[in-house]
Amino acid sequence: MKAKILADGGKIFDKKKRKQPRISIKLHKCLNRLFIFKTDPVKLNIRRISDLRNNAMHLVIPFIPPDIMGLFQAGVLNYPKALQDWFGINISDRVPLGMMALVYDFDPKMHSLEYPKIRRKLPAETVRWLTSFQQDIRKEAETFGDKVMQFYIPIDLKLAIVKNPTKADIVLSSGAIGQAALIVEVPKDIDKTHPYLRKDVASQVNQKLGGSTTITVYDIHCIVQICGIKGRSDFYYKSKLWPQWGPRYSENFVEWVVSQATRNPDFFNRTRQEAKAKQRKSDSLRLPHPPETDSQ
Repeated sequence: MKAKILADGGKIFDKKKRKQPRISIKLHKCLNRLFIFKTDPVKLNIRRISDLRNNAMHLVIPFIPPDIMGLFQAGVLNYPKALQDWFGINISDRVPLGMMALVYDFDPKMHSLEYPKIRRKLPAETVRWLTSFQQDIRKEAETFGDKVMQFYIPIDLKLAIVKNPTKADIVLSSGAIGQAALIVEVPKDIDKTHPYLRKDVASQVNQKLGGSTTITVYDIHCIVQICGIKGRSDFYYKSKLWPQWGPRYSENFVEWVVSQATRNPDFFNRTRQEAKAKQRKSDSLRLPHPPETDSQ
């Protein structure tokens, strides 16, 4: 957040007090500068995790209850999204995607405050505080509607029995003569998930911006090249079997471009300039070097 404030031309140091060390702004000031609305789910997610950290200094918390784990998981997913939106950095290019998840195999009751054996191991004060904290998380989560995943991701398992195994995400069989468990990947309809060509994206963005600015397919090309869009499957799709069909883009990508242009009026101009500079550098590397000649 401090890097974002600096990138936007802001300052991250409080006014220095006499005979006191110079210190940077605190977490709550960063949040208030970058997230205007009090009910922003990302802002409240960070606030809740900060509350937990502050109280963990005074309480013995030897494990992570499921609701708090859900709070952490949302924070983990919010981070790469902010990194992409704010700086155009795709963290999946640097960190394996498996490292971005907190979910793992565990016995739910051994992480539940409702389990008597666990309650006996914890101080009464810790049990009371964690119970109240989790209840507050659940109540807040109910207020976010379709944005709840930015605040809290409930971690649970749900199984359903279906007659047609081809409609199942996971197929299991039991018994000594049964087949081993299989994981079936259900194919996605790209016409629904990524319906737009480049020209369609430009048209949709122009329409949603309401005439405040007008872009072309070249602008979309620049954004894709500079902002690491090819690494985001939720934005970009290109068939490996039919590469001649060209890339396809999602509605999420359209909304992301609109949000960037709304927050930063110089967004399109900046991506054009960076794309041109990148192209010039690439062209210079491909230019043949003049032949060497012996000095006379």
